[in-house]
Amino acid sequence: MLKKIQKKLSSFFTLECSCKLWIGTVLSITFAIIGGVALLVYIVDPFYRYRMPLWYDTVYYEVYATAPALLKHEKFDLFMLGTSMTRNFFLEDIDKTFNCRSIKFAASGGTMIDLKKMADTAIKNKGKKLKRIIFSLDIYPLNKTKPHYKQFAHLYRESFSEDYRYLFSRKTFSSMIYLVKRKMRPRRNRKYQTDRNRMFSTEYDGKPYGFKAVMEDAVHNVRLHHTQTPFSPQAHERNLKHELLPLFDDNPGIDFTVYLAPYHIYTYCQSEQFKEADALIKQRTQVMLELLKRPNVKLYDFQADSSIVTCHDYFSDVQHFSRKAAQIVLKKLAADQNRITTPAEVRANEARLRRLIADHMPVYYQNLKKFK
Repeated sequence: MLKKIQKKLSSFFTLECSCKLWIGTVLSITFAIIGGVALLVYIVDPFYRYRMPLWYDTVYYEVYATAPALLKHEKFDLFMLGTSMTRNFFLEDIDKTFNCRSIKFAASGGTMIDLKKMADTAIKNKGKKLKRIIFSLDIYPLNKTKPHYKQFAHLYRESFSEDYRYLFSRKTFSSMIYLVKRKMRPRRNRKYQTDRNRMFSTEYDGKPYGFKAVMEDAVHNVRLHHTQTPFSPQAHERNLKHELLPLFDDNPGIDFTVYLAPYHIYTYCQSEQFKEADALIKQRTQVMLELLKRPNVKLYDFQADSSIVTCHDYFSDVQHFSRKAAQIVLKKLAADQNRITTPAEVRANEARLRRLIADHMPVYYQNLKKFK
């Protein structure tokens, strides 16, 4: 009987030792994998959280994720910020025009919340070194409230307490793999991403510009009943009050150049077709009147500039303009053309824009029939 008890106790302790060894082995392997993955992300660092790239070129992609690092490490004294409407401004053109060193963020699809976050980050990082912000304002981001940057919100914080979100994120791994593949298998059509001069630009696409490209996009939008600038009064009022105006009011020492980016006139023709143009134009006027009250804001309007918005050759669709058009905008900004200084000028430009829409609606409908 005593021998049986001893035998059972012996097998129990042997089993316990085996379990401890098994658990210890599993935990060691698990921690080794986690540590290895974390080390790999730290070395590649796809969003430049810990350092700018060491063994590959800086790649200007994923603007919402890389914005905090670029705004911290890039040298600049002028910041151009906007949605995809800024993508075909090139830095050499900006620097030459304003005698500065610039960077440019084209936050495609960005909401006003996104743009405000990036501007605040730039001001915080650069302080007095930042002399000027050129803000490309279109009504689109004011009518949206779902920010893109929040999926990378931990990257905008100086604390590393939430870096596990970065180290073990699916987006981080996919970007890391992409950068490794770029390094191992360079491709011509990806070189633009490392060109600082282009910085988040898409001119490289080789997209066709002109009447055919504009009309193909217009027909596509009509088929989908897709409006380039959706109308949301609640979002507009919220963004105007809590995002756009505080950007200027909270930073009296920064000189802001705000311009309304030129859409092709068919953008507003489509809005008129979808019964939204009147509301959008009223929003536009409201914003401009508010901006005139800010002493640190210079306001310019290119949406009623017929020399740009009615020229098909400047556009690849009904909204996005070419580098050539961007150069014209820069020259006019530098020459103080298209500037708005009084409420009367705001009203005059509203009337001018409404006339442009009315004048082009018949031709717009005729062109739609031709291309359908």
